[in-house]
Amino acid sequence: MNSSQRTNIRKHLEEKIAELTQRIQSRDTAVENCADDNEYASRISEQKINLALHVREAELIAALEETLGRVDYWDFGICEDCGEEIAIARIKANPTTRLCVSCQSRMEEDQLGHVV
Repeated sequence: MNSSQRTNIRKHLEEKIAELTQRIQSRDTAVENCADDNEYASRISEQKINLALHVREAELIAALEETLGRVDYWDFGICEDCGEEIAIARIKANPTTRLCVSCQSRMEEDQLGHVV
């Protein structure tokens, strides 16, 4: 992976972190005055969904920040299982990945109990 690719990945990570941070900050999780019990129940359900999304996005931000910290290391973009280079398209699609497509597929098959 060359320095231009690393710069592009770093920029992509920073943009994604900023987007998720903005989304978290703008999400309404308050339940205010409700006209009746049905509206209150609806708002409570909506609040639960928003809180779940908040947690999920916060976890993704943490993973992206951790990845951002690894971009400049020599082993970034190298599969942790086989040691081969991970395709740039895969890194752009899933920057937190640490496995190439082949190793990821094999791991998922093993988890399902299917041996290749």
